Amino acid sequence: METDSFFCHLLKRLPQTLFQVLGLPGETAHTYRFDSVELKKALRIDGLFLPTEDRLPIYFVEVLFYRKANFYANLFAKVFGFLDENDPAQEWVAVAIFGSRKLEPVARRTYEDLLNSPRVKRVYLDELSLPSDPPLGLGILKLVTANPDEEKPLVKNLLYRAEMEITNRESAATVIELVEELLVRRHPKLDRDEVRAMFQLADIRKTRVWQEALAEGREEGREEGREEGREEGRALEQAVVVRKLLANGMTAKEIAKALDISVPRVRQLAKSKP
Repeated sequence: METDSFFCHLLKRLPQTLFQVLGLPGETAHTYRFDSVELKKALRIDGLFLPTEDRLPIYFVEVLFYRKANFYANLFAKVFGFLDENDPAQEWVAVAIFGSRKLEPVARRTYEDLLNSPRVKRVYLDELSLPSDPPLGLGILKLVTANPDEEKPLVKNLLYRAEMEITNRESAATVIELVEELLVRRHPKLDRDEVRAMFQLADIRKTRVWQEALAEGREEGREEGREEGREEGRALEQAVVVRKLLANGMTAKEIAKALDISVPRVRQLAKSKP
């Protein structure tokens, strides 16, 4: 399973997950912005948490789900390359996240001084100790390394909590999207519809996220279309609904299926003037 890029996507969408993994309050993410940076020396940093307040450290995040003998050499080259190009006096912490301990390079004697310092945090996902009801980001991490027989209960719990506990529609849609994307990556021989059927993922039209966004979009559309004719008003209402659902993280294909219109029509409505 190609997981590295998914993990970076997870950190970008749910940045509090990094700090929860490190045993820090998830609210710490409010003082950081996530970025992915390419250095002049052709090295790309998987994830970079840049502080928005003085005296806080930069967090360099690298994820590994396969064997890579030069992992630490590459990681520290990125850290010191970034500091060299920006601020050499900047406080920093490097976070190395491995799918399992067996993926960590064996030959690491020359890096032991750094690895044993508080500047480096090593995380092994298959050894991660989580509470019975972890924060949603950590729950998704648990799904990354879950055994096949653990998948369905975990997915059911994550989707239920996203629907019932999150009051912000965009955040709930993010969790649902991440869970589905991870399942697609875990089952590369299945297409998205087969994955949804396998895990009994609810039709998007039945979710609270969809229903609330749809109702809100229709109400806004009716308000904006009161001065228009019947056909123009209906088109305007539909355009508002489409834009609202796109803003909640839903794809053009999903919206087209739910509204029983074509994907090109969805795109046309999305581009129409508010």
